[in-house]
Amino acid sequence: MEPLVFSRKGHGRELSAGAQRRTQAFLNIENLFPRHNRLMVEMSQGNTSTRQSTVQSYSESGAKAYEDPMNKEFLYGELTRRFLKQVEFQPNDKVILDIGCGTGFVFDELGDAFLSRGMQGVGIEPAAGMLEIARRKYADDSPFTVFEGSFEHIPLENRSVDKIISTLALHWVSSLEVAAQEMRRVLKKSGSLDIFMIAKDDGAQFKKAIVAAQRKHLTFAQIMTTATLVQRVTPKECHAAFQSFHDDFDLQVEMFSDVVYGSFDDHMKWWKARSTPVIAEIEDKDRFMSDLREELEKIGSDKGIPFDTAYLWIKGRSKKNG
Repeated sequence: MEPLVFSRKGHGRELSAGAQRRTQAFLNIENLFPRHNRLMVEMSQGNTSTRQSTVQSYSESGAKAYEDPMNKEFLYGELTRRFLKQVEFQPNDKVILDIGCGTGFVFDELGDAFLSRGMQGVGIEPAAGMLEIARRKYADDSPFTVFEGSFEHIPLENRSVDKIISTLALHWVSSLEVAAQEMRRVLKKSGSLDIFMIAKDDGAQFKKAIVAAQRKHLTFAQIMTTATLVQRVTPKECHAAFQSFHDDFDLQVEMFSDVVYGSFDDHMKWWKARSTPVIAEIEDKDRFMSDLREELEKIGSDKGIPFDTAYLWIKGRSKKNG
């Protein structure tokens, strides 16, 4: 079987509160803004309105970018494909839930498996633009249905799902604990879970270049707001956040890492699909892109500009089936 990545680490200790995790995300780049610790802590306490604007931005401008072949074939798209190739189904799997389904990438990739096994795919997505594209794709006699919803609000009955799949979406939630509890509510005791999400250190060096470019266009407060949008956790923290699964499921959280090289244009084709919340408040976006090119080329080499990926595979298997 094709290996997902090159290196991995396991899981273990208790979870910090979500606010503490977001504060730590600030502290990781404290050296860039050494005199703003108090503001960093205050801003880490809540950004609900910003998360809502993130969903809106994906609806308005990110949805079509997700369908770009380059987005699907480079970096995160390629990693998602490699992850999905290793997802296994059981004979009794009939209802498969994809949370944060976007425009339907998982269903596109696993369509043959759904048809051959007679499985029904249910997609949940909060961004209207994404939903519109997915619904158009699967409107005609398809085994796939998509609904508006999120990790924290899944519009399905208790214990109605045989398997949950999610790719590169869980990091957007406000609370991993709440998301885990809601997934546990809809998943059967005999079910399974395969989730692919970014880890704490994903793109650490790459993001330093982004912040350097942002500093020329945004205030400290604006930059810190974008920094708290994403849940950045270790395998240990993630495992603890899924406490609601521990009684009935064997839960394994592994971290993988890799370095992917590409030109500035290569990286921008995937980054623009995911960057709308990051650059929403920048007035002169053309100038920002020029500054970003300059900063990223500083970390480039003969191989290209590196992106240091780090991601988690959360795998849950029913103890009932073991």
